[in-house]
Amino acid sequence: MIGDTLRAERERKGMTIKDIEQGTSIRARYIESIEKGEYSNLPGDVYATGFVRNYATFLKLDADMVVREFSEELHPGQLQEEENLKEAEKEIKSSFATESDFKLRMEESTKRQNKLLAAVVCLLVAGGAYFLFSMDNEQAAKEVKPVKQAQTQVKEPAKQESKAAAAPAVKRDDVEVVAKFDDRCWTQVIADGKTIYEGTMDKGKTMNWKGKEKVSITAGNAGAVALSVNGQDLGKAGEVGQVVERVFTPEGAVKSDAAAGSQKDKVK
Repeated sequence: MIGDTLRAERERKGMTIKDIEQGTSIRARYIESIEKGEYSNLPGDVYATGFVRNYATFLKLDADMVVREFSEELHPGQLQEEENLKEAEKEIKSSFATESDFKLRMEESTKRQNKLLAAVVCLLVAGGAYFLFSMDNEQAAKEVKPVKQAQTQVKEPAKQESKAAAAPAVKRDDVEVVAKFDDRCWTQVIADGKTIYEGTMDKGKTMNWKGKEKVSITAGNAGAVALSVNGQDLGKAGEVGQVVERVFTPEGAVKSDAAAGSQKDKVK
């Protein structure tokens, strides 16, 4: 158990739980819960992972390895499943000449899908315009005198062209998030249910993440990161020192969850 590893290293260095609390700003009761393996007492997986990473870093252990073992304890089998997915992706890419060839074909496939969607929309609009045009002409033939019938038929196409021109634009079928950091910030990014980044971003970094259905970003210092989603500037994710989770879909933001608690509870 990872808690035993951390406790053993702490005792080997002659440190108390109070020493760890002062050095990491993690509350003593959370440190005790980690060492006892009582993870249900921790405030959620994201914060628990941050606590374990800070604890391991403070003890000068391999933080990545410790976090990996901790994640395996929290969700047995999940890491193996992720590795299987990575292997499957490698096998798919190996069927192409090069990785650039794979990316090129994926981009071409996406363009074909977009063109097909645009063609379907145009057909629907044209069909609707033809239907409205036919209905209006039939009604005009019943109500308008024969002398004015020619004028009605001349004006009607202009109206229908206006309706066709007002066809709605094709909506985006993915979500793209750009994050700019003006200070250090622990960050976790999950795209379509898969963790694609977890770590501490340095000041001045600009990152770009994409997802087909959903992109979730958790920032340990929300005031240090400015977000832009599908080209729309959303400003800062939150306040300085605040832990915030933001979730985005192709339609826009789903929710904004600012975690409560004192500054000592925030993940650095």
